[in-house]
Amino acid sequence: MVWSVNDAAFRDLRRLADSLGRPRSAPHIERLLKRLGVTAVPLLGRQLSSTDARRREAARDALEALAALGETARGRVTAELQAITSGAVPDEAKVVALGLLSELGEHADARFADPARIRERSAIALAAHLETAADVAGAADLMLQQLEPGDMIEMLEVMAISAPAAAHRLASELTLRLDAPAAAREGLCTLVARLASGPVRQASALRDRPTQVAVLVDAAARLVVIASRRSAGGRGWRRWAVLIGAGGRIDDCLHEDDAGPEDGAEPLIATLCGDGYRVASNEREHARDVVAAAARRTAESTRALPSPYYLGRDLLELGDAHLGGRAAADPASTALAHAIELVAAGDHARALPLLERCPLDSPDAAAAHAACLLALHRPGDALASLDRALAAEPEWPLHHWNRAAALHQLGDVSGCYDALRRFVSTSAIPSGLFGDAEQPARVGCAERMLAELERTARLAGRPLPRRAKPRATS
Repeated sequence: MVWSVNDAAFRDLRRLADSLGRPRSAPHIERLLKRLGVTAVPLLGRQLSSTDARRREAARDALEALAALGETARGRVTAELQAITSGAVPDEAKVVALGLLSELGEHADARFADPARIRERSAIALAAHLETAADVAGAADLMLQQLEPGDMIEMLEVMAISAPAAAHRLASELTLRLDAPAAAREGLCTLVARLASGPVRQASALRDRPTQVAVLVDAAARLVVIASRRSAGGRGWRRWAVLIGAGGRIDDCLHEDDAGPEDGAEPLIATLCGDGYRVASNEREHARDVVAAAARRTAESTRALPSPYYLGRDLLELGDAHLGGRAAADPASTALAHAIELVAAGDHARALPLLERCPLDSPDAAAAHAACLLALHRPGDALASLDRALAAEPEWPLHHWNRAAALHQLGDVSGCYDALRRFVSTSAIPSGLFGDAEQPARVGCAERMLAELERTARLAGRPLPRRAKPRATS
């Protein structure tokens, strides 16, 4: 495409090129852009492809400003950015172009000369912006929208190398999202468990900026909960509104990062009151309880929550309230719960890596770890985990059953015999296993094995541990 410019425009283009990257030149650039319009797009595209980071960022800001001038300008800017992502330009320029295209609601693919380096730089840049709970929620939402499950895990793994605390916060946030893809959940749980033992810096809740709330109700018993807080820069307001239907579930949600310089809630409250709502409460705890109950009910019935719910829930410090009783106080418990599900399904190979990254100080974790090792024919390793489980729960029959299985695989006849005796003895004590349909078969199998071991020992003239006397029953 050939561009024709007059002398005045040419002089403005020269001034624009000279001004890019200079400190405190933004007002001058803004005036030049107003005069040049889309004529400046090719020059800004070349500057965005520069190896000078300062000029590159200034060109990016200028292109964003031009895109806001109207559809024609936006189309010119988008076309230039698309050309950059597919051109022979530095990888850094492609990253900047992709980021601006994403902000403009456009999608593009790019092929990088050094993909690993770009992933690392992108992960570091993302980690640097995760200061508040809102930042973490926004980053998680963006990843779910734009990344495939494998790419999501890969970026978090890269981030974990240079910024483990940020990676832990972001991965933990993703495990709380009901819309996180199943293909990513195992990797997320593994990462959370691995990073849980390290120092974790919590995202700032900006408690010095109070949240203003209003709970409104209409004649049909529908509720609207509005929460607003002055943004970090102090120049505007964040606003979050949740519509709760008469059935107590969340019907819709609205989140705005910038609701204007005035109190972001007042215009919306006035509009709702004009539609028949009335303000029922301004109590923060009441608003929190109302939204938490609605979120749990929605999650239980639909297994989904609107994306803006996650983006604004920090305004009422809701955290994992939407998970109800299924929420884990320790993020590592998420990995443990998923691992136990895999063990129950017989998928021991996938469960073992999760369990090896979980603290084995709980009997559930130790027992599940032992069950995996037994299924994978590693009985010697399983015994160490079983010892931990038995130290915490010496009367739980299944620990003795699994210990007998491990010793049987190792050929320890005396040890297997003793573990089977303890299994039968503890199985006579009332426990949760009384409702297990498989428990009678286990007890029957154990008794047959005990009788067979005793018969074999008599024939071989080899003594076995004496059978414990049965407990007296009242």
